[in-house]
Amino acid sequence: MDDAYLGLASLAVVGISIRIWIRALKRVAIPKNRGGFVAAWVVAAGLGVTALAGEPGWLGGIPAGMAVFASTFFLLTVAIGSQKVTDDAIGVGATIPSFTATDEHGQTFDSQSLAGHPALIKFFRGHW
Repeated sequence: MDDAYLGLASLAVVGISIRIWIRALKRVAIPKNRGGFVAAWVVAAGLGVTALAGEPGWLGGIPAGMAVFASTFFLLTVAIGSQKVTDDAIGVGATIPSFTATDEHGQTFDSQSLAGHPALIKFFRGHW
């Protein structure tokens, strides 16, 4: 039964840390030092592997497997993610630099045309 508790604990650790991570993403407040998140994911993966090495049964095995998968996924994502937060990044409410771009209708516009109007601009990182 102790292995089942380890499995549940591993899922709790990874779940709480991912919830905090997503909350930071929504606030556009990704921390520069991600060591706390990495440590939580390593601990969760370790607890999950330890639980799976014992006899956790279904009650602990399924959460342990989910925690190992989620922890490994987020660890790899952070490790290979090339997007870094820099000191000169544009913050929420800051003035955007001048640029031209294409809108969803294929029309070119200048950022100066947005002056004085609230605007939400999304930049998507392509992986192709």
